[in-house]
Amino acid sequence: MQSLFLAAAGYTFKVAPDPNVPGAAGIQHAINGFAVYALMAAAAGFLLGAATWAIGGRIGNEHTAVGGKIGMVTSLAVAFLVGAAATLLNFAFNLG
Repeated sequence: MQSLFLAAAGYTFKVAPDPNVPGAAGIQHAINGFAVYALMAAAAGFLLGAATWAIGGRIGNEHTAVGGKIGMVTSLAVAFLVGAAATLLNFAFNLG
């Protein structure tokens, strides 16, 4: 058993993504579609948060106004993460 571990320890693994594998274009298309829907949802959330903030501020309900602010910030964070996802993943992959 120890010789098996020694043999495995001497082997180095190398991961090299191949964009030409079968099905990669379809998966990429699905990911792009998901990103579009996520950005649309973030835009809708931003607008709803703005409306909630405006209405809450207008009627004097601080709890509702703060909820609208949180909704806007959350929507901005989601849009940022969707836009930066590829760059963040490529950065993390290139670290190792």
